[in-house]
Order: sequence, then C-alpha cells, then structure tokens
Amino acid sequence: MSDPSGRRRLPLVLGSGAVVVVAIVAIAIGVNNASAPLPALPTPTAVAPTPTPSPSPTAAPTIPFADCATATFGRALAPITPPASVHTYSAAPATTIDSTKLYQATIVTAKGSIVLCLQPDLAPNTVNVFVTLARNHFYDGIPFHRVVAKFVIQGGDPQCTGHVPAAPATPSATCGSGGAGFQFKDEPVHQQYVQGALAMANSGTNTNGSQFFICIADDSAQLQPLYNLFGKVESGMNVALAIAQGDVMKSITVRQQT
Repeated sequence: MSDPSGRRRLPLVLGSGAVVVVAIVAIAIGVNNASAPLPALPTPTAVAPTPTPSPSPTAAPTIPFADCATATFGRALAPITPPASVHTYSAAPATTIDSTKLYQATIVTAKGSIVLCLQPDLAPNTVNVFVTLARNHFYDGIPFHRVVAKFVIQGGDPQCTGHVPAAPATPSATCGSGGAGFQFKDEPVHQQYVQGALAMANSGTNTNGSQFFICIADDSAQLQPLYNLFGKVESGMNVALAIAQGDVMKSITVRQQT
C-alpha cells in the first residue's frame, strides 16, 4: 500500500506482531466507517430556463390624427370590382384609394352610428383594404364578436355571422379566426392606441385581414405598436361605448374627401 505522504515505509524488523496490530486497527476503522451513515444528498432544485427577450418594435415617427370634421366628403363610394362572393377574396385588393385624401366611414348599428376618420398617411395599405371591403358590402351584417369593457370592441369576421350570442355566452368555435381570404403586411404605427383609435386585429406578424378593433379606452399603455393603426372615431364614441357582444354592423359606407 502506498503512502500518500511520500514517507518511506517502516523497516520490516517491526515483525509480524506489528503487522497484525496494524491489520486489526485497519479492520476496526473500516468497520466503523462502514457502519457510519452516509451524508444525505441535497435535493436537486429545478432551475427555470431564462427566457429569451423579444425585441420591442421600433417606434415610428408620430403623425398627428386628422380632423375629418373640418373636411368635405363626397357621396358614398360604390362597389369596385367586387368578388363573386362578397366575403371571399382570392387576394388582397389592388390599390384604388387616393393616398392624399381622407376617408370617412360610417358604421350603422341598432344603437346608432359610429363615424370613423381614415388616414392613408397613417397606414395607406390598411386604409385601402378597409375602404375596398366596406364599399363592397363585406361588413354588412357582421357582428362585433369581441367586446372587452374598458378596452376594445372588435368585429369583421364573416364566420361570426349568426354565431355570436349575447354575453356571457361564448361565441361559436367557428367565430374569431376568419377573414376575407387574404392577409397583408404590417405597417409602421404612427400614433397611440388612445380612446377612439382604429386598428387592425391580427394573429401575429403580417397576418392582417378584415378584422378590426376600436379602442373604447386609452389603451396606449396596454398595447405595443403591433396593430396597424389607420384612423380614429370622428363621432359616435358614445355608440362605441354602448356596443355589446353580438351587436351587428348593419352597414359601413365610405366617402372620399373632395
């Protein structure tokens, strides 16, 4: 047996008696060590993985909200190249708006009208899509399927028609994920989600379609700039605040600034 200290071994002249004594001592120590309880192992603690932070959207330059009340608008726009089925488009509509003009959209409900001021300088592609769908009667008869007090009212899914009961009942499982058959890209957000702000709902990056929401409270602290903001309520905020789950958009008419 080697000596970890590196000292030389004792001479063999110690004799066999010494060897026996050493052996007995070693056995006794071994027995004692064997009978001693092993120290308890620590219980492993699960360590939660550190989440990877998501980058915050880059803030876009602020563009002031327009005042449609001071503008003059022409007659309601007629349908333009509507599809065979009013709720089914094969692709996003071509650009037909004049991006230098404002657009006024009037949502008619049983509780009154909500008049919206649409601004192409905030989100030109979004205004174009909304104007095209509205003038082609896409939204007629579609209900507001999502109403969250002090937050938003949301509508624009044709799959929700006839499938949205009054609260607290839950809309049909077919409601809330539909659209017009196309999706379009996100646009920079140039304003805050204040009360009355109008924006597109989506299910992730570049998944805008036909669903939109109106902020019925100042949601600027609750929403990141992830939803194409393209206008604001001009009048009828009291009607927007009175909208309940299942209330129907009888029609949306659109007029262009003259």
